[in-house]
Amino acid sequence: MLRRIILLALVVILLVPAMSVAAAGPNLLENPSFERPYIPMPAKENCRIAAPWVPYYYEGAPFEVEQGYRLAPEYKAAFYWEAPGNRVRTGELSQQYFHSYGNFEGGILQRVSGFRAGEALRFSLWVMSWSCDNESKGNCGGNTSGDPSPMHLKIGIDPTGGTDARSRNIVWSAETNSYDEWSQISVAAIAQGPAVTLFVYSYPDYRSQDNNVYLDDAELVRISAAEYDDIASPAPAAAAAPAPVVAASSWPVRGSLLGNRGGAYANAAYVADASGPVTLRIELLPYDLVIGMASGFEVYGPNGLVAASGQGNVSNVLEARFDVVAGVEYRVQIYNYAEGLSLSYYLSD
Repeated sequence: MLRRIILLALVVILLVPAMSVAAAGPNLLENPSFERPYIPMPAKENCRIAAPWVPYYYEGAPFEVEQGYRLAPEYKAAFYWEAPGNRVRTGELSQQYFHSYGNFEGGILQRVSGFRAGEALRFSLWVMSWSCDNESKGNCGGNTSGDPSPMHLKIGIDPTGGTDARSRNIVWSAETNSYDEWSQISVAAIAQGPAVTLFVYSYPDYRSQDNNVYLDDAELVRISAAEYDDIASPAPAAAAAPAPVVAASSWPVRGSLLGNRGGAYANAAYVADASGPVTLRIELLPYDLVIGMASGFEVYGPNGLVAASGQGNVSNVLEARFDVVAGVEYRVQIYNYAEGLSLSYYLSD
């Protein structure tokens, strides 16, 4: 699924219990309470971000966007007087981002400099979400959550100062939902250079009528080695098992993939004997235009970037031509977003 990352430049872990974290030093963030000024986002109407925080999001492929998946979220201030009266934890404003009748993948970030490699840091943030599948059902009274979407809300630190929210350098928290109530999450990391980047991330699963995230009272402080060990020592939450990879020696690859609206994936590893251009061929069955809009593939290079891609919206036979380096592994990922449909695939070179 070919996606486009949008990082809007404007003038981020472990989940700990919802408790107040005592300050260990001065707060190193700018505008940690998300108060004024809120400045417009370039090329996006009616959206404003608390300066100097920066919004980012990953917009889906055209077929995803048409179905309400991975839309560009809206960003604006929440006011203390807005119903139900808890959208701001302290002060006048909090930062919110959201989308109605759709989901999104993204959040905000702030890059902070002035560190030495080896310094221990802690990032804390108060978060809340509101998720209502359909207000007309009457189960979301008082602007509270009802049949909510899993929000996959988390924070992270990139100790190298990078600004890619998909970087493997980021130390992420376990995920939380925090429906209708403020909770504090924190993470500790060791700076690897003069700058670090703090991320807030969310990906609601469902295309609910209301999928809103609220942020307030962020903090970044230097901490002692002992404090770092206390935060970092618990075992991280187990990550979801990745889709199994079919070894290159097993090519050509045949299989089936049962689709779901969140995306189902099949992976295959490809290693070429010689450097140069190669063509991979994928056949998908059954096929019609609707199925084609919901299925396709991506080829990832050794740097983790997409080297080639294709979508089945033209034909059930897809081809990808790209340059390879001999002996280097490339990963082919087939996807199926067609809910409940079993898709057969045949992958060859």
